[in-house]
Amino acid sequence: MGPGPALRPARPPLLLLVLVVVLPPLPAAGERRRLACSTCRGIADRFNQGLADTAKKNFGGGNTAWEEKTLSKYESSEIRLVEIIENLCDSSNFECNNMVEEHEEHIEKWWFKLKKKYPDLFKWFCIETIEVCCPAGTYGPDCLACRGGSERPCHGNGHCDGDGTRGGDGSCSCNKEYTGEFCLDCASGYYSTLRNDTHSVCTACHASCVGCTGEGSDKCKTCASGYMKEDEKCTDIDECNLPEKVCIKENEDCVNTSGSYKCVCSEGFEDKDGMCVQTVKTGEEVETETTEPSHTGHEDL
Repeated sequence: MGPGPALRPARPPLLLLVLVVVLPPLPAAGERRRLACSTCRGIADRFNQGLADTAKKNFGGGNTAWEEKTLSKYESSEIRLVEIIENLCDSSNFECNNMVEEHEEHIEKWWFKLKKKYPDLFKWFCIETIEVCCPAGTYGPDCLACRGGSERPCHGNGHCDGDGTRGGDGSCSCNKEYTGEFCLDCASGYYSTLRNDTHSVCTACHASCVGCTGEGSDKCKTCASGYMKEDEKCTDIDECNLPEKVCIKENEDCVNTSGSYKCVCSEGFEDKDGMCVQTVKTGEEVETETTEPSHTGHEDL
């Protein structure tokens, strides 16, 4: 008797296949950490806004002593806390609502017992308690100092990846003037006017240079387009005085500019459809109209 038919592997349920196809991929761990910090910061900001809004509550009863006593009770009451919590998240913001629901006991504890000792809710809640954010100038799960130090990340010349969150790798994205791992070097088109262990200042080269080693047209590495090397300096080329005319249309003049030139219509002419035509003065138009023969019907007389 021969071997029986090979068993086929069981198919996964259709619903599971649909879920695999439809559900979006989960964000990477680092991105989730950034999102958690952003959500927590939003909660702290909305809570502070709620404090400001409810502080303006006016009972308007006319009895000042009664109002002061009642407002004093309301100031630290559960009623006020509930009013603030109810407005912390938009109904569509799942991450915010989920975080508030998960950590509502922490918020209540801070409200009733720790508010005076730790007045900065963001620092106490987001950084120190649920640990989804880091102090400014630090990054990552362990809140390590950004490159260049937590006091001046990237030496003040760029942005530290993950700054203030539990995500990122602390690397620097330099401003356009700077380059290098610590944003201390000058990018192409800039030169150093100050450089030490903690500070670097890079200034743009003059327009006549393509790269430079210092200030002035004599410090150019290469002359920019529209300039030429003359007496060790990059000087402007006067295109209007070249042997071959650059502005070739009729009634057109050349005007030299720094590093370039412009072609403009001569005085008394204006540009119309790419041609320089003589400007017609308003008075001339009126005069032409008045000198035309009149056709009033008297010719039959």
